[in-house]
Amino acid sequence: NQSKSLIPLVAILIAIFWAVLIVLASWFTRDSAFQTIYDPRQPFQTYNPAPALDYTAAKSWLIRPDQKQDPVEIEGGDIFVVYPTLYLGADHWNAPTNNIKVINKLQRIALPNFIMPFASSGRLYAPIYRQAALYSFLNYTRDDSKSAQRLAYRDVKRAFDVFLRENPPERPIILVGYGQGGLHIQKLMGEYFQGSLHAKLAAAYVIDHPLPIDVFENALAKLHPCESKFDIHCVISFGAFAPNEKRRMHLYHNKTNVWDRHKLITVQGRPLLCTNPLLWTRSEDYAPAKLHLGGVSAEGLGVDMLPSPSTQQTGAQCQDGLMMIDKPKQKSLRRPSRFGGKFRTPPSNLFYEDLRVDAARRVQTLIQTNILPKLAPVLNMQTIEIEESPVTLPTKTDGGN
Repeated sequence: NQSKSLIPLVAILIAIFWAVLIVLASWFTRDSAFQTIYDPRQPFQTYNPAPALDYTAAKSWLIRPDQKQDPVEIEGGDIFVVYPTLYLGADHWNAPTNNIKVINKLQRIALPNFIMPFASSGRLYAPIYRQAALYSFLNYTRDDSKSAQRLAYRDVKRAFDVFLRENPPERPIILVGYGQGGLHIQKLMGEYFQGSLHAKLAAAYVIDHPLPIDVFENALAKLHPCESKFDIHCVISFGAFAPNEKRRMHLYHNKTNVWDRHKLITVQGRPLLCTNPLLWTRSEDYAPAKLHLGGVSAEGLGVDMLPSPSTQQTGAQCQDGLMMIDKPKQKSLRRPSRFGGKFRTPPSNLFYEDLRVDAARRVQTLIQTNILPKLAPVLNMQTIEIEESPVTLPTKTDGGN
């Protein structure tokens, strides 16, 4: 009888053992499971992406200046922003830009967190583009993944051509790319800013995507890393990591694609540019949280609702090309601990205010150098009223012949 009473207990213990084993197995294989779920499961060659966008149309942009407004009425420069990876994959290699859910996510997360920090620097341009799915960056060596990333760049390039046509000679340019946007910005710098156009570049920001230092010896030879907060014609780059994010650090520094002229290759541990956004130098000194101007978690805010930054949230220090940060005090500014959270773009911008202030400062620094053309002052034409007066002809006098 006693042995029979133990049977249910043994069964329960066995069930618990298997449950724990399954949970542990799921935990250790979660990264592989995440990748498997978001695999498009078709070759890129047979994939039918969404139609290419027409960047002369306002609906192809998350934000673009009113074309009826004279640029002279808006102070500052022109800012071209390429948002980070928000489309995960599964059904497509590239984000279906004709899908309302995809557009809503961009408006809800990308616009307030990653684009609006630069509104105080001048006119904002942020194209909607068929971004490569997150899956393509997790399986970076596949030809399909590289093809998806090239397609995304072609969209960005076409949008940038429209941007340049609308950028007057007297207005500085700011380039910004987050995540995969940083990959596309690297290519734009190599193709467009190695000639006379580099004089118009106040600064370029490559954020959360690796930028090897050696590119300044060849592909980006006309530019240089920013060395101070007043430097111009230069490039800023950093990727932020908490000390326990070893997996993310390894992927970033070794297994992420970067441009090598016209080829996509993995970064393979090359030395990386790291600009500390609390110091705006390449120093490896620790910058304490008291220097942090503010982070923002602004999900869902419209363009007319500017968020209030949370200040002094984190310290930062560049170490071997990676920027190590302290754990932000505010939970909404930390990387979410959800399934695949280490790979996803967080719905927040930890350095929102730091970037906002820095970009505006560099635009004004470039304007004050008087390198760029000046608009001729608008003449104050005074209207003079002329009184109508009848013309009287002289009359003949007596005796006149």
